[in-house]
Parts: sequence; structure tokens; C-alpha cells
Amino acid sequence: MMNGRAVRSVLIRNNRQENGSVDHVPRSIQFDESSEEYRCLCNCFHVKTGAFIIGCVHVLMILFFLIHSLFVYFQHDGRLQQARGVKENYVFGLFLAEMIGLGLGIFAVFLLFVALSRNSALLVVPHLVMQVIAILCFILVLVSGTIALCTDSAVFYRLINAAPFMEHPNNNTVALDTGTMVRIYSLMIVYAISLALEFWFIVVIYNCNRYLDERSDYMKYCLAFSTPMKTLSAR
Repeated sequence: MMNGRAVRSVLIRNNRQENGSVDHVPRSIQFDESSEEYRCLCNCFHVKTGAFIIGCVHVLMILFFLIHSLFVYFQHDGRLQQARGVKENYVFGLFLAEMIGLGLGIFAVFLLFVALSRNSALLVVPHLVMQVIAILCFILVLVSGTIALCTDSAVFYRLINAAPFMEHPNNNTVALDTGTMVRIYSLMIVYAISLALEFWFIVVIYNCNRYLDERSDYMKYCLAFSTPMKTLSAR
């Protein structure tokens, strides 16, 4: 208690110096993990629990896009493309790019889980970076899909990697069958939902990063000033 009231972690942020260190911290400072600043998902979970849930959701999203990419890739008939004199293998290029992106994504999620288990704010940063990249990619795909649906452009259809277009390798515009169009619309809806979720999730992950950073600072204060950790749990 300080001046008759509990001092929360906001003091830690407000007392940061330019080099990131904190000085002149009261010995009785109290780190309040129950603060609403550390709640998320409609105030139902602590940000650390919310970050773990988001990591699990991202694993499911990565598995979905992996299965879809494999389905499109193996549906592609390279022999038909060669027979029609088409040398470019755009399906393989998009497949390779997506596999690299998904690989980086799963690595970032792995680092997130390690960060949560070790209470390391630094290991959360790669996940934040991948979320920003994912948001940009989702926006690009949605813009490309919108242009494709408005112009029937084969190039923009290929960018969203919804179908291999084996029967239209040389055409600038395509008239797709109903089944393919259903796949494209369904995938566009998935991309839109994923984009909305990423905007929400990145706020939670950022707050989790801030929580872990402030928790680390408080533990340093405890060691420096021999302050009892009154409200610091083993999260």
C-alpha cells in the first residue's frame, strides 16, 4: 500500500527511463496481476491464458491453410500444362511461398508457447511480427480476390491460390464453373474472418508482451529492493 491505496504496475511503465530501466521505485510497490489491463477476450481471461488460446487457434488456422494448399497442389496436373505448351509453374511457386509462410508461422507459435512457459517477453516479439505479416497478406489476398471476382482475371484468381485452373493455363480471363466459384467464395470468407480475428488477436498478444515485460521488471525490483511479491502468482 502507498498513501492508503494499492500501487499497480502502471507505476512501472511511468517510471521507465529512456534506456528502458526504472529508478526510484518505492519498496512497497505492488504488482497487481488481477488488474483489468491484463484481461482479454471480453474480460474472461488473463492475457497470458488468452495468448495461449490464440496460439492454439493459430495452430488450427495453419493446419487448415496447409491442407488447402496441399489439396490445390496435388489437384494440379503438370502433364496437362506441359502438353499445352505452358512453361510457367505458378501453382508450385504459390505452394512454395505458402509453405515458407506457414513454416515461419508455426515457428513463431512455438516461440510463443516457449515465451508463455518461461515468462519471456522477448520471445513473443516474433509472433507479433508474423501477425503483422499475416494481416498484410490477408489484405492482399482479399483485394486480389475482389479484383478477380469483378474482372474474371486469371492472374488475380491464381494469387488467392483457390484452384489450379488446369483447363485455363493460357487465358487472361476465365469463366469458372459453379463448383470452383463456391470454393473461391468460401475461401474469401475464411480469409475475411481470419483477418478480423488477427486484428483482435494482435491486441491480446501485444498486451501479453507488455504484461510479461512488466512482470520481469517487477521481479528485478524485488531482487533490488527486497520487496515482497504480494500479488505475483506463478502464471
